[in-house]
Amino acid sequence: MVEKRTRAGQGTFAKLYDMQEELSQRHLKPLGRPRKKVQRKPTTIHLTQAEVRNLSKLHLLVNEHFSINRSELVGIAIDTLTFLMENKEKAVTEDNDIRDGEDFRQAIYDFIKS
Repeated sequence: MVEKRTRAGQGTFAKLYDMQEELSQRHLKPLGRPRKKVQRKPTTIHLTQAEVRNLSKLHLLVNEHFSINRSELVGIAIDTLTFLMENKEKAVTEDNDIRDGEDFRQAIYDFIKS
């Protein structure tokens, strides 16, 4: 009786396997968001409400031109500040008595304005 079902066109494991192989060879787009080229390590940062608003505003402004996520924006900010301090440290810190983050922020703003 089992042989009659398989002969009559009922599915067998071999046929299901062949169908799965055929589907996998069609090069269908994978479901979901594609992975980023650069893998990022999850890190917790603590932002004030103003910094969260500014990050959201920056994300919206940049996202109008090309797709970017907030982690990438934070990475760019870190890279930019690192470059600035490595190459223009004297220009940023001279004539400034920097004692905390707010003083550093103001020195960066003053450097950018000049």
